[in-house]
Amino acid sequence: MAAVFLRDDVERMAQLSPHLAQNFVFVTPSAVFDAAEGLGEAFAHYRHDDWLGTSLRRTSPVETHHGYYRFSWQRVERGAVAMEGWAFGQVDEAGLIGRLVTFDGMVPGPAR
Repeated sequence: MAAVFLRDDVERMAQLSPHLAQNFVFVTPSAVFDAAEGLGEAFAHYRHDDWLGTSLRRTSPVETHHGYYRFSWQRVERGAVAMEGWAFGQVDEAGLIGRLVTFDGMVPGPAR
């Protein structure tokens, strides 16, 4: 995931693509992104705001079973936790990530 912050498009895609299935989908609370290019685009504003010093870190082990996974994460900006949440997803038969779904916050919020 650290590759999403690489400014060079070719290098970013070279590091992301080998881990993602051809039909990869990244789902956030605010948008849905397709393929490695979409995953990179989802983090584009952080690449352009260098002063934020944004990074992502996993805060739990990755748990897996039956082709699914989950973990918790934090987004750090200027050395402080700006957001935390959790994610789950699916891997395909080849072990490539097919879907990554993120949620902001550590506990479910009210129904909308």
